[in-house]
Amino acid sequence: MSDKLSFLVFGAGSVGSVFGWRIQVGGGNVSVVCRSNYEAVKKSGLNINSDQHGKHIFTPNNVYSSAKEAVANGEEYDYVLVCTKVLPSYGDPAVALKPIIKSNKTSIILIQNGIGIEEPYAREFPGNPVIPAAAFLDSKQLKDGTIEHGNHARLTFGLYTDGVLERDEEYKKCGESALKAFDKILISGSVGSTIEEHLQRSRWFKLIFNASLNPISVLSGQYSANELVKNPGTRELVKKAMIEIIKAGEAVTGGPLDDKVPGSDLPDQFVKYTETRTTTIIPSMLQDYMNKKPMEHEVILKIPIEKAKAAGVEVPILETLYELLVMNEKKNLQ
Repeated sequence: MSDKLSFLVFGAGSVGSVFGWRIQVGGGNVSVVCRSNYEAVKKSGLNINSDQHGKHIFTPNNVYSSAKEAVANGEEYDYVLVCTKVLPSYGDPAVALKPIIKSNKTSIILIQNGIGIEEPYAREFPGNPVIPAAAFLDSKQLKDGTIEHGNHARLTFGLYTDGVLERDEEYKKCGESALKAFDKILISGSVGSTIEEHLQRSRWFKLIFNASLNPISVLSGQYSANELVKNPGTRELVKKAMIEIIKAGEAVTGGPLDDKVPGSDLPDQFVKYTETRTTTIIPSMLQDYMNKKPMEHEVILKIPIEKAKAAGVEVPILETLYELLVMNEKKNLQ
């Protein structure tokens, strides 16, 4: 019986594949649940072309086609990494983990975009540590089983302690232990790792990019993030949307989204970073739109807009982007 920590990656797309690979390199026993790419991954593993680490074949310890199959032999995992899209309008996302979570032993890592993603898991699994993570990663799946990764991979994460149910001391103690072990294995796998005390601030910080460049890349006529910030008109639109996100995030979380950079300077910092990138950045919403898949507009735009307005912050640009994006998606998915 192995004494390695066991991980189940639920959703082995571009994000889940890269982090699963690096966790295995760091010493973890990594299994994956695949959907559309199951046959390719089962047969040949995942071909990862990484600017940071070179070309490698990631062969998971086990490859499964469903959650039920992943526990068919009584397996119980130390960590489940949820790397699927967040589409609450299509159903309760926590339901998919019901066959997998058998006891409080398993920590749930949410490597997903958006705001408000934790509540369904906290309600469904009140004794399991819920650990949302903000991923800073440039990757995409070119075809089933082939992943292109850029030159960085970083996770910022922390223990979720809010929600309907009170979090007792045992929950916090188990959660802190899970955070430390996860941090250690990420570092061993050459992943940038930060345990974040002000968890929601880091999630709003990532939203600065996601809630601006993601929808605008779709609505502009399918331009990359690089092209949007190089064009004067769309660059200003992106910056105005970012300003709304920053003001909303600061009001909702009660503090700055970055400890070192003032909120007023963050849009220019994001734009400069995007403009100077040598690789083409295709935002995740645009990737989904081009592949005729649902987009994560509810947790990236709708819920943040609701929280902003509840905090007394008006966000007319974000509201406009949301309404137009929903209409575009409806037509695109017909």
